Amino acid sequence: MKLSIDKAIYKEFPEAKIGWLLADVDVKDSDSYVDGFKKTLEHRMNDIGISADTMMQHPDVSGWRDVYGKMGVKPSKYRCSLESLLRRIFKGMLWDVSNVVDLYDCVSALNLLPMGSHDVTKLKGDLTLRYGREGEKFYPLGAGDEVIDVDPRNIVYADDEKVCCWLWNYRDTRDASVSEETKQALFLVDQAFDTEWRSVEQGLDALAEELEKIGAKVLKKGIVSQTEPVAEI
Repeated sequence: MKLSIDKAIYKEFPEAKIGWLLADVDVKDSDSYVDGFKKTLEHRMNDIGISADTMMQHPDVSGWRDVYGKMGVKPSKYRCSLESLLRRIFKGMLWDVSNVVDLYDCVSALNLLPMGSHDVTKLKGDLTLRYGREGEKFYPLGAGDEVIDVDPRNIVYADDEKVCCWLWNYRDTRDASVSEETKQALFLVDQAFDTEWRSVEQGLDALAEELEKIGAKVLKKGIVSQTEPVAEI
């Protein structure tokens, strides 16, 4: 499988990058280490100067609102995964999905980098970050029978058969999500602009370190960018 960014993305977002990490995982309902990690998040965010009152002043958070506006949606309604996570942290509404998902969400928040994951066996062909196509449909995870019509201004991750994530990192599809049956996962770290707090490379290293603490085996990782436009996963 190849991972790439379509050239058209670079015209609007020349600094776009994807950090990727392939790992064998053991997905469970919960994990004591991850549960403890989640409880420290608000304090750790405060330590780096991020609070409910200040988070939108940080360029690594607010920058994604500009990106979403360029994708033709209202940024205050459709929030990038990072902003959504931070809002949940400061409202005390911590997520409870699985050890793997909860962990990478923690790493995402602390590094101020949107992150996601897919079950490798559910991906068909190559995975590309590209603009949507006329008539394309998206089937969101956790939304019942909801179907979203993809606008050609929307940026999506898509394999050869389906849209895997809509609005860059807003929501994953139910058809490629990590579940208790997942044995191997592809993790993605998003960059649309130059970041201030952590680089994609630093985010990947942090993710690899934390995944190993819950028994995952990191197989390989890398970066897709204008200088390295395609990765063989």
